[in-house]
Amino acid sequence: MRRGHDMTENAGDWLTADEAADRLNVKKETVYAYVSRGRLTSRKAAGGRGSLFRLADVDRLSAKVRRGKENQQDPVESEITLVTQEALFYRNQRASDLAESATFEDVARLLWGFDPPSPPWVSAQATERFCRRVVKTLPASALPVDQVKVIAACIAAVEPPSWDTTPDVVATTAQRTLATMLTALPAKSEPVETAALPAPASPMVALLWSRLCDRQPRDAELKLLNSAMVMLADHDLAAATYVIRTAARAGVEPGGLLRLGIDVGSGPVKGSASLAIESLLHNMKSAATVEESLGMRLRQGGSIPGFGHHVYPAGDIRASYILERLREVGPQADRLATVESVIKTQEWRGLPAPNAGFALAALTYVLGMAPGSGETIFVISRAAGWVAHAIEAYGTGPMERMHSVNVHSGD
Repeated sequence: MRRGHDMTENAGDWLTADEAADRLNVKKETVYAYVSRGRLTSRKAAGGRGSLFRLADVDRLSAKVRRGKENQQDPVESEITLVTQEALFYRNQRASDLAESATFEDVARLLWGFDPPSPPWVSAQATERFCRRVVKTLPASALPVDQVKVIAACIAAVEPPSWDTTPDVVATTAQRTLATMLTALPAKSEPVETAALPAPASPMVALLWSRLCDRQPRDAELKLLNSAMVMLADHDLAAATYVIRTAARAGVEPGGLLRLGIDVGSGPVKGSASLAIESLLHNMKSAATVEESLGMRLRQGGSIPGFGHHVYPAGDIRASYILERLREVGPQADRLATVESVIKTQEWRGLPAPNAGFALAALTYVLGMAPGSGETIFVISRAAGWVAHAIEAYGTGPMERMHSVNVHSGD
């Protein structure tokens, strides 16, 4: 039998919207927002004029809100990255300046608290050979980031964990692990020799390019990829970074932290956003059909990812930087025109500016990289920041035991 309202309840058991707002110390509009989010239930008042809210529910929600405020964690103190609306800073240096003048390896070293230049990153050759044998057994449909995940697991199986969390050891472990990951990925082209290229020329970026693209890059294209990786190297306490810091304080060793970061960073919240955008761009027939294609996607119930970022109401500064450099390099004019058409169409519809996920997908699409390359670029780039935060978190001591608050209602 369907349950109705308890007829034994009296008028004092129910509150009007104004009374509920006073009891919760919020605006009346917030009370209705709680209803829309499922945090409060309501019923129509007698005669259908207004809504009523059960007193017990309001008091229960009020207690939850108070506990939430009391249990809010103090902000994490960090010397690594500062995010503002106008610029991104790595250890007090503007990231966009570093993107023009430094290699990805040098920026990683800076984030880790050491002075550049970075020594060469050298892979563990025996581990690399083992990883390659395993990767060959993967299905042809495996994306580059799937291969990276398998390689990370192989490294863990072959190399003993390092429980030494001093900064020098963590940095050395990270360099070797990341170099092994890249060298173990199947090659699509020969890596260019960076010694003869104008600075900044990153050997690791050249190696990554050769794993994602079936042609060798022009100098400007390699510099573009390096710049993009620098701009994506850290972003303060993004979701995966927060997980890394928590795991570091819980005692997870450095190699395990990188594997954890890759798993979280390539999930649907972060890295794989670029995969959805890549697929969208590849399905466009031409710049002339963009509006029609986007409209059809929306009509079929889909969404258009890659626009807006809650940290940047005025526009994602990382996306602006990457897209501007992509326009300057200007390869594959037809693909670049498609990207521009998508941006203009979304702007005409009133959407926010593109975010870094869109910019990264646009870069891989215009440069002709393999599908799914954006995820791999993201996790390798962000690994620099994860290691930096791990080093900092290791130095803060072990994590205190957390305590839960039982909120069982007894229903």
